[in-house]
Amino acid sequence: MVIGNPPFAGKNGVIAAGGRALIDWLKAIHPGTHGNADLSAHFLRRAATLLRGHGTLGLITTNTICQGDTRDTGLKALARAGAEIYDATRTREWPGDASVSVAVVHAALGDARDGVAERRLDGRAAPVINSRLRPTPERPDPARLRENAGGCFQGSIVLGEGFTLTPAERDALVALDPRNAARIQPYIGGEELNSSPTLEFRRYVINFGDMSLEQAGRWPALLERVRARVKPERDRCGHSTARWWHFERLRPAVYAAISGLPRCLVNSQVSKHLVYAFQPTDRVFAHTLYVYPESSYAAFALLQSRVHARWAWRLCSSMRNAGLRYTKAACFERFPFPEPAALGPDEPLGRVGAALYEARARFMRETGVGLTRTYNAVTDPGDARPSVRRLRALHRELDRVTLAAYGWSDLRPPPLPRPQTSGERATWEAFDDGVLDRLFALNAARARREREADVDDDSAAARVR
Repeated sequence: MVIGNPPFAGKNGVIAAGGRALIDWLKAIHPGTHGNADLSAHFLRRAATLLRGHGTLGLITTNTICQGDTRDTGLKALARAGAEIYDATRTREWPGDASVSVAVVHAALGDARDGVAERRLDGRAAPVINSRLRPTPERPDPARLRENAGGCFQGSIVLGEGFTLTPAERDALVALDPRNAARIQPYIGGEELNSSPTLEFRRYVINFGDMSLEQAGRWPALLERVRARVKPERDRCGHSTARWWHFERLRPAVYAAISGLPRCLVNSQVSKHLVYAFQPTDRVFAHTLYVYPESSYAAFALLQSRVHARWAWRLCSSMRNAGLRYTKAACFERFPFPEPAALGPDEPLGRVGAALYEARARFMRETGVGLTRTYNAVTDPGDARPSVRRLRALHRELDRVTLAAYGWSDLRPPPLPRPQTSGERATWEAFDDGVLDRLFALNAARARREREADVDDDSAAARVR
């Protein structure tokens, strides 16, 4: 048996104590590990090594032990080696002077697994405990799905305040030369999306696209502004100035994908609540937004559902005091959507999505608040306004029809607002675990189907040759 309370240190703490060489040494003795992992994950690996494949261990660790690179380095590696987690506390405030939260993990290896009579997670009986410290079977990490390619794009990286204009500055430049209107577009980012009651932009941006300097010179007032205010800024920051009149990343694929659509869906990359809204396609979207070439209420309903939200909160990182940091690679590209027939215009998802979207827009207009404050109200147990209760009911109905679209009507979404009692929290956790386990299994099935299709394609090509 190995028991311990290893030092609490992240990557920077490890480097401060032993230099970069210590990180390299830990990676060498624990193959497949990450240099970004907390030190406690390496203590888990070391404990397993000392047990030589048989015995039990119990460690007090950081409460991030089941997340990201730290999970990959520690608990995931142990699970892959056949270890069984039989008791765990996911988070607990440290009783001493240090202001930290800890996790406690007990695992058995080899024949010691036969002696495990019961498994307990946070003090409650659990059928199994996986490396994410959830009471569901161990599942492969979600794979990127080829079927999701081209469904989500990050907005443009402008890089240069000189590109952006207030409405008054835009009007002055257009008054100077009406032709300037052709190269000035509405510009919206995550902050405006989440705070505007009408989801309106507040800025404009000068956009020369991929023009040459000679072509951009046809708008001399705009080019001079960019030359005077953008090029020096990029020079100081060490960025390439070879094409200083261009955005740092225009991302033309975004605008090609939404071209011809009457509207598209967007969400803020960082937000307290994961919320989606429609936007016209005639504007420049900042890099703080993700853009989806979708115009249907069914697509809105699916992405706005708690099915997708719980997936996002599990797979993406969170930021202190800011909420979720949504990323395309970690979340969207791996999310298994229901079969396309469920997203048809006459299906329940579209009807409920339209009802929610219209009720939410009406609430925002009448109260003068944006998306963040709207969802603050929706999740606040103390807010009993009839309009808020209506939004909660619509969200729960949206969750029901989303689950039905997957064929999972046996799962019942818990009521909003956020849970307050231990019983409510247990209900929410059970819902999360049920939804996520099925999504993980569906992702694995879809990834396997894509791999098998690749093999079939290769075999067919070989026969042709």
